[in-house]
Amino acid sequence: MKLLGTPTNPLEEMAEVALQNVPTLDGATVQYQASIGSVVSPIHRGVESACFDVNAGPEELFLKVRYPDMAAFFDEAAVGEGAQRASDLGVGPRLINAQTDSGSYLFERLGDDWHWGKVDDFEDATVLENTVKAKQAIHNSTAFSSDQSVFDVVESYWQIVDAENIIIPKTLDVVLQKVRQIGEAINAAGVAPKPCHGDGVASNVMISTVGEGRLVDFDSAANQDPYFDLGSLVVEIAQFPDLARAVLEIYEGECRETEFNRCMLYGIADDLKWALWGFISFARSQRSQVEFVKYAEWRLLRSLSNVGGHDFDRWLTKI
Repeated sequence: MKLLGTPTNPLEEMAEVALQNVPTLDGATVQYQASIGSVVSPIHRGVESACFDVNAGPEELFLKVRYPDMAAFFDEAAVGEGAQRASDLGVGPRLINAQTDSGSYLFERLGDDWHWGKVDDFEDATVLENTVKAKQAIHNSTAFSSDQSVFDVVESYWQIVDAENIIIPKTLDVVLQKVRQIGEAINAAGVAPKPCHGDGVASNVMISTVGEGRLVDFDSAANQDPYFDLGSLVVEIAQFPDLARAVLEIYEGECRETEFNRCMLYGIADDLKWALWGFISFARSQRSQVEFVKYAEWRLLRSLSNVGGHDFDRWLTKI
């Protein structure tokens, strides 16, 4: 690790500014080093923020600083509110400091008995239950300050694609039209928003050696349909319906067809959202080592498969 005052690149400069602005670190000997790198395929991890391990005296901390090429995607006030809520509820790492003007967040660093989640981890019943219960704890808390719908996010991303003439596969329009159908059907059926984690990516759950779960990355935190929160998790981890149904059984004590169908449809919308994000990021970002297009194409392919599947019409007609 290196001491403050010797940055060698712009990201380290950003990290040092963030650390120097944390009042509770005044007087401490602060050292830091780059942590996880940016990987979007085969695992989505460390792409939206640069990550650093930090030692401040005896304290072991973890710093996230927003990459400049990702800043336009997120409402940092909402991100900070989500991270604070999870911290207060004990379902996320303890938040030490949030600087929402720069997108910098300092957390406790979970120890070596924790690892970031992989899809296969959620086949463990304890891990799955603890993850769902962590999300449910946020759902049961007081409302956030901001609202969000995945359908609005999709439309905003589509406007960027159109305005900036971003190259996308022709098949994306097929999924877009189906997702618009989904949005119309779900809005007509009714939505009861609750505060949500809003991110089903497997690596955004930290898992302990005994199966405890902590939610991380609150870039999509907002009041939204809780079944979107579950659906975005289901589409990530459940290759077979039984695991998807188990999520709802944990959440509600039973799996009803209407809620199951809604989750499956939300998974399609979530896939399209991330596909659009990937194509936009590829067009805008200078980080050529990050496989944005590969990730976008994978999420688009899965959404295309689901809208063309024999279950789609059944899901749509009973939500």
